[in-house]
Order: sequence, then C-alpha cells, then structure tokens
Amino acid sequence: MVFGHVWMLYAITVVLVLAFTLAGFYALSASGDIRQLPLTRMAIIVIIVLYSLRALAGGWVCVADFFTDAQQHVSWLQFFSSIIPAFIAWCYYPGLKKTMPGAARAAKLVWMAES
Repeated sequence: MVFGHVWMLYAITVVLVLAFTLAGFYALSASGDIRQLPLTRMAIIVIIVLYSLRALAGGWVCVADFFTDAQQHVSWLQFFSSIIPAFIAWCYYPGLKKTMPGAARAAKLVWMAES
C-alpha cells in the first residue's frame, strides 16, 4: 500500500489520533463537561454523519457479500466494523440534542408539564 513510504503510515496514524482526539473534545464540549468549543453543533453533526455513512457503507458491503458469495458468508470483522460506527453515532446523538437552540427551554417546559 505504501511500499517505500513507511513514513506515510506514521503520518496517517498521527492524523487519525488527532481526529479522534478532536472528536472526543467536541463530545465533551457538547455534554457540558468542558467549556463550549466553537462550532460544537456543526462538529457533532459532521461526526454523526461520518459515522453513519461508515455504518451504512459497511452494512451495504455485508449485504452485498452475503448475496454475491456462493456460501452466503459474511465475516464477523465486516459485521462488527459496521455495527460499532452505528453505535458511536448513536452515542453522539444526545450531544446534538443538547446543543440544539432552545433545547434547555423545551426540556424545562416538559419537566414543568410533567410536575
């Protein structure tokens, strides 16, 4: 893949570490555990979309492999590499709801209506 360019493996690893760290900081920001970062709502939307697209693409590959393979066999690695991004996107969704404009007021109104 990167034959002769071993440095590229290290560069890709560093970029992935930075991307996941940034996603973690935005998750903490959306949950209110750290101060509000700029463009938190947009970042959470982008993270959810990327993880959802990864889950859909992996699911599509699993289904396609199931119907095109003579043995109708899907590997566990393919299956779990599709389920895990879907679960991660689902975990980010409450942070998106929390950063919605008017969400705090709507939650207070619901709480008052239940009382």
